[in-house]
Amino acid sequence: MDAFDADVLIYAAVPGHPLGEQVAALFRSAAPATAGLGSVLLLPEVLGRPLRDGAVDEVRILAALLARLDLRPVDRATAELATALSGRYRLKAADATHLATAVGMGADRFITNNKRDFVPTITEVQVTYPADLAGSAGSDISTVGGMLAELVRRGGAPVRETDVALRAMGYVPAVPERQGDGPREVYLGWVDPARDYTRGRFTLSLDARTVWFTREADQREVRDMPGAYTTGSYVAFRISAPGGVAHATAAARKLKRQPPA
Repeated sequence: MDAFDADVLIYAAVPGHPLGEQVAALFRSAAPATAGLGSVLLLPEVLGRPLRDGAVDEVRILAALLARLDLRPVDRATAELATALSGRYRLKAADATHLATAVGMGADRFITNNKRDFVPTITEVQVTYPADLAGSAGSDISTVGGMLAELVRRGGAPVRETDVALRAMGYVPAVPERQGDGPREVYLGWVDPARDYTRGRFTLSLDARTVWFTREADQREVRDMPGAYTTGSYVAFRISAPGGVAHATAAARKLKRQPPA
């Protein structure tokens, strides 16, 4: 599930806003269910100014968005986690509380446009900016080249570095997949030509922030390596984190089979 920062909700309430449209689409796709979660601090942060200004229509739209979220209280556990995150990432109290709510509730993504404070190297949750929520116009992500270009657009240099390293090892990018816009829903599957794929299509997957492995036998081999973490049914490596590309490619290298002589 997604967790939301205040700024992206404010954008979503503005008709035609280029970033807000991507956020609003998340709420439409989740209808009529709960669209995500957030801190109860969203209430004053989002509604305070339009209430002061008497902006009735804006208040109505924002209130409707907030009603679709599971707003969590700032309890002691959240406050303690916020304190730790504030020290780790030099965050202000409110920002740390929003991030702590996302982390504490096990959110898949924290949606924010605050790129100054919420940097991609945050490891506790995937920080996602509105511009990364949908593919750029005209990009054909049904092809390997188009998908790789889209992942580079979203993830930048770590994706390019991982692509180069995997190709150098002998992996082949083969399976572009799009199942949505969430984590591990827009990705490129890579095959090892030395493997038998009668029981699966690829060895590893690459998205804009992560390399992950789905086969249980492979997971057992890499789950204790530096940088590895378990998420759902995957063992993953966050390439956007410091040293992440090296950790992910080391795992891929460990699993690479040699072609028969």
